[in-house]
Amino acid sequence: MQCPTCGSVNVQLLRGYWQDLPAESPNRHKFAPPKEVDPKFWAVLLMIAFGIFVAVTDSVLIGLGFVVAGLVWGAVGVGQVSAYQRTLSDYDASLICLARYHTFAA
Repeated sequence: MQCPTCGSVNVQLLRGYWQDLPAESPNRHKFAPPKEVDPKFWAVLLMIAFGIFVAVTDSVLIGLGFVVAGLVWGAVGVGQVSAYQRTLSDYDASLICLARYHTFAA
């Protein structure tokens, strides 16, 4: 495969290049994979359960408010995980030109 910018054939998968870098390399942070998200779905479930408990024992509107807030929080978390997975798959498919150190899609 050739680099589309400079025509060099000295290209490598970006993930493999990053894994082979020593820990003290300045490029280690620049070419690192995307940070993993932690949406804390256990907290979402606790909020929904608390909302159901409040709705059953005390105030229905306040309990439903907690349930809706938990559902929105969960939906945002699912969106973050989906965006992370797309970014990670793009990263895994990327190549790096070792002649000029720029990345491009395979």
